[in-house]
Amino acid sequence: KIRNELSSKILSLCLRELFEFRFMQTDPNWSNFFYDPQMHKVALLDFGATRGFDEHFTDTYVEVIKAAADRDSEKVLKKSVEMKFLSGYETKAMEKAHVDAVLILGEAFACDGPFDFGSQSTTKRIHSLIPVMLKERLIPPPEETYSLHRKMAGSFLICAKLQAKIPCKHMFDEAYTKYWKRKSQKSEV
Repeated sequence: KIRNELSSKILSLCLRELFEFRFMQTDPNWSNFFYDPQMHKVALLDFGATRGFDEHFTDTYVEVIKAAADRDSEKVLKKSVEMKFLSGYETKAMEKAHVDAVLILGEAFACDGPFDFGSQSTTKRIHSLIPVMLKERLIPPPEETYSLHRKMAGSFLICAKLQAKIPCKHMFDEAYTKYWKRKSQKSEV
């Protein structure tokens, strides 16, 4: 029970950092999290590796994750080109490898029930796509994604090590809805 609670709070915090604060502590080392079991809260420690994200980046990135959560390959590809993950001139093999990787990484947010981080094969499946991506990539990924993906991967790894089984779809759907609601309220002011 505590493993699932802790994992849920870490992932939720990660989504809030990116889509609410647009400022993230990007070092997912276990020692950078403090869990208070009495208060049922997770706090971040050591802000030496932090970075901000501009609105244009998060506007597009939230749509890439949404497309992955919705299992929408076409939208994943379109938004990936829009955010410069891809140039738009890649081979079909590279497009497929990229879209497959994004869909694999989005599985936790696509799963209606609890996602079993302990039994997933994400790393193995992503690893199988790396040779194509190394050979066929035309442009580097956006600079912001290096630290962001380190944090996301680290958070997912913590969940895997804790063998968490948590519902992530609702967590992302809520972050997505709040993100666009805040943006619309901000534009009305």
